[in-house]
Amino acid sequence: MYGRVLKATLLSLCLGLVTSKNLCAQDTARFGIYGSNTIGARLMPNLVEAYAASAGASTARSASNDPEQVELNLTNRTGAPLALVDIRSHGSGTGIPALIDGKASIAMLSRPISEKETLALQQAGLPDLRSAEYAHVLAMDGILVFVSPKNPLATLSLDEIAGIFAGTIRDWGAVGGVPGPINVYARDNKSGTFDTFNSLVLRTRNLALRKDAKQFESSEELSDEVARDPNGIGFSGFAYLRSAKALDIATECGITSKPTTFNVKSEEYPLSRRLFLYTKPLANGTVPANVLRYALSMDARPSILAAGYIDQEFEWLDKGEHMLRFAKSLALSDPDIDAALLKQLAGDLQAYSRMSTTFRFDSNSATLDNKSIADVQRLARFVRFLVETRQSRTIILAGFTDSVGDFASNATLSLTRAEQVKAAVIKAAGVAVPAETIITRGYSKLLPTACNSSDAGRHSNRRVESWFR
Repeated sequence: MYGRVLKATLLSLCLGLVTSKNLCAQDTARFGIYGSNTIGARLMPNLVEAYAASAGASTARSASNDPEQVELNLTNRTGAPLALVDIRSHGSGTGIPALIDGKASIAMLSRPISEKETLALQQAGLPDLRSAEYAHVLAMDGILVFVSPKNPLATLSLDEIAGIFAGTIRDWGAVGGVPGPINVYARDNKSGTFDTFNSLVLRTRNLALRKDAKQFESSEELSDEVARDPNGIGFSGFAYLRSAKALDIATECGITSKPTTFNVKSEEYPLSRRLFLYTKPLANGTVPANVLRYALSMDARPSILAAGYIDQEFEWLDKGEHMLRFAKSLALSDPDIDAALLKQLAGDLQAYSRMSTTFRFDSNSATLDNKSIADVQRLARFVRFLVETRQSRTIILAGFTDSVGDFASNATLSLTRAEQVKAAVIKAAGVAVPAETIITRGYSKLLPTACNSSDAGRHSNRRVESWFR
């Protein structure tokens, strides 16, 4: 495990066994972790403390007049300082500017880096942080749309949610609820949570947040206000549901998604998102580099779960739910489907259970994105375990496309994607994998997980799923 390796390294360098000042000088500096309140309010301080504990070091939190700032003093076993970690959580929009200004070594974003931020980095002479070397998915999260427990409503469509937050719908009676005025609560404009909600719900419909919405820098305060207001509605990350009630989300093509951890891990919940850490080049052996490495390791999983976020290790979908997907998707399929392939799909769904690990691609492409590259390693560990324990199990890598193009061409593309994932997994496993352990399928545009009427929906449908028996 990473923690044991890290502990040995730090003990030999900085915990009193070696006294050279030069060896430890780079680790006694102050460095910043700036950006998302979603990540920085609880998760990042907990990760830094867990990192220190794994290395045999101690941490002490310094009080601040700013509720969105915490300083962590890291010391070795003799009390000598290792680092002062300055965590500031004023929104995702503050992370990249802090990297550019040199105030931060790590930027926390609850959304992907924007084109504007990428241009600013380029103008500052810094590398493109969108590459896998600098862009790291820390955890998964979903933006919950929630109401007071006193509100009987259970489901809203994305269009209804957009109308409510834009102000074109102002009474609960218009969406099937108890008549009464709708009070809107939202995150502040600096928040990555707001950016994500805005891009997925409002901006795509040429709408903007209603001007009388009450906005918050703190997700906790927002959630508590909604829970107290029977006419209130708000949104925030999974970790901040607290006493409020989350709603299911329906789409325009009839697909309804529950805000479950499986649906977020598979990125099929319409408001699921990745939580990112972005870095400039970090020197190996420094505390910032070690904190990052720890945060991305298996050792960080307890901290991620304890903070209320969703880790990236796979979980299983109930087989009944797996088959139910097939029944729901039949009405969504295009008329040019291949009947034989549809029959094969039904048989596979009945025989196999689905894993949450899902690989996604750009349009008309077989190139894995950054998260999928890391997911290859996770699935490879599982395959290696199956081989080394000599289990006669089979994984199907099932490829799918969006609805653009004809069925036959998409069948070829979906199989190509599945074959690429298979090759990457076998290479990463590092062992001889029997042919029957991983098989591939190309199911074209069958079994859509989202509506093909939007870019986000088509992106969701361009995928390779992992099935197991």
